[in-house]
Amino acid sequence: MSRERKRGNTNHYTIQVKELVEYIALSDRNAYRFLTIYLEKVLRDSGIWKWFEEFFELQTQESLERLRENFIDFMIRYTPINGRLEPIRILNPLLNIVSFKYKKLGTKAGRVAPIHYSDLLYNRPNWRDIKKDKSLTREEFARYLLQEGVRNPRYYRYSVQKAKRYVKAIHPYSEIHRFGAYRATQAHHIFPSSYYPEIADLPENIIALTPNQHFAKAHPNNKTSLVDPAYQAICLLAKLDSIEYDYRNNLGHYSWENFIKVVNVGLDKKFSKDIDFEEMKYQIGRHYFG
Repeated sequence: MSRERKRGNTNHYTIQVKELVEYIALSDRNAYRFLTIYLEKVLRDSGIWKWFEEFFELQTQESLERLRENFIDFMIRYTPINGRLEPIRILNPLLNIVSFKYKKLGTKAGRVAPIHYSDLLYNRPNWRDIKKDKSLTREEFARYLLQEGVRNPRYYRYSVQKAKRYVKAIHPYSEIHRFGAYRATQAHHIFPSSYYPEIADLPENIIALTPNQHFAKAHPNNKTSLVDPAYQAICLLAKLDSIEYDYRNNLGHYSWENFIKVVNVGLDKKFSKDIDFEEMKYQIGRHYFG
């Protein structure tokens, strides 16, 4: 993927496969897919995949301890690492990434435990885990999140912009019309980030639109502080179509669970993860149009 050259005491790298780097950088899930393929290949090529297979089969604390001891001994024997702590630091995230791929238990705090996708994210944002106090208005809650709840505002802004770039990259044409004549240059929050910051960085809350759709229809009279409810419904249903197409073609661009969260937060609903596409479409239409 890159070539290393030494110039004095400095290492210089040249990218050899730019498309692969761009794919990894596009989203956290793309980086995850790359890691699952890369890590499993390294483990198999190193001849130690059998230890991981044993753990995946038994899923016990004893099998985790055996895996840990074998991995530590291997790292000390075949790498410059001499201590026992560093191999454990390497093993824990490595194991959890592969465990999540195969829907197996991983490790937390040294114990066998279920692994969720959010557990794999380094320095993962905490604003999505903050629940809205029913005594607060949506405006008050948004201000609270942005002022107090988001411990790393710079990372928050980066995550939002990254999600916008991601949606624009996979949808060159408007998600409303989907024809070549309707080039999508705008990434629009279906539920505004200023009111719903806890879902502002989810691609499932962002739709690719043309400038006219964005500034004349989604935001009436080009007032970005306003949202047209009728067009918001259209955007939400169009996004649902994009996600259903993605799901049925196994493209992996979107998360159905995240879309359910977007709807639950944006419409103040409590839909379960078991709701299907048809029922979700019906419920959205019912909410907006009665």
